[in-house]
Amino acid sequence: MAENRTGTVDVAINAYGKPYQTAVTILTLLKHSGEWINKIYFIEEKKQPEPSNFQFLFDHLGDKIVHYRPKIWLWTNKLRFNFLMNFKKYRYALRYQYAWEKSDREYLLIMHNDVYFKDDLVGAYLENIGNASGIGRIGQCWVCPAFAANLCNPEKYTEYKPSYKELMELADKYPQPRTKEYARVMDKNVPWPLPECRLNEYVALVNLSRTKPDTVPVGKAIPFGAINRIDTGVQWFSDISNLGHTFRHFDYDPYATHSWISLKNAGHAALFNQDLYKYEESVAKEVLKKEFGI
Repeated sequence: MAENRTGTVDVAINAYGKPYQTAVTILTLLKHSGEWINKIYFIEEKKQPEPSNFQFLFDHLGDKIVHYRPKIWLWTNKLRFNFLMNFKKYRYALRYQYAWEKSDREYLLIMHNDVYFKDDLVGAYLENIGNASGIGRIGQCWVCPAFAANLCNPEKYTEYKPSYKELMELADKYPQPRTKEYARVMDKNVPWPLPECRLNEYVALVNLSRTKPDTVPVGKAIPFGAINRIDTGVQWFSDISNLGHTFRHFDYDPYATHSWISLKNAGHAALFNQDLYKYEESVAKEVLKKEFGI
């Protein structure tokens, strides 16, 4: 039960710009789920879209924050496996990896920095995770041909296991924005999980005690934050699932809203639209004033 897990959760959040939205994300999380949270690993990307000052947040939260700034900036670049295994400098530059390796808690909450929490999502995750290795929304089903064909959904991702040939035929019959990339990124010998299948990183809880032994640098699964296939976490999900791990789908909508200002479900877009970026930050700044007096 969640009530026996006080302080068993660390948080991993990568910040690339958006200081006010980042603050709202963390403060609304602590407002509703603070009892479960031990430390917040705040990874500030070495490069920022504009001069971003997070010091006001560090001052407010004190030793609740573990601040880390990688020595290099990977962005969405891929790394060779030997680099990940042998060089911490590169490995720690992956999203969430510093927190993954440094945390000594049972669970790690991985989240984006543009989430607004409305209720105790962490408590709900803890109550529902059971023996699964992670919990959250499973799959980018809105761009998956198997979902379009009504053959698969987040609740039965373990049941639909097509061959590589069947999957590619499905991609031709139900083309989606990224299906043309499947031939390049898929392992023909290991076609499951499907290319769009993952534990979505927007806000997910991972059982570290279960998954750490099977994940780089200890195990064989590529790190969670690596983009070595079609998106963040896809290869990790494939690797770890084929090692026997299972995950629980949980719709977080009643508890939290991702990209809560624009509701585009893609906060990435604001990083390339200065007007949208400034607008979203101004809204978040007002929320900080009204809700938290900051």
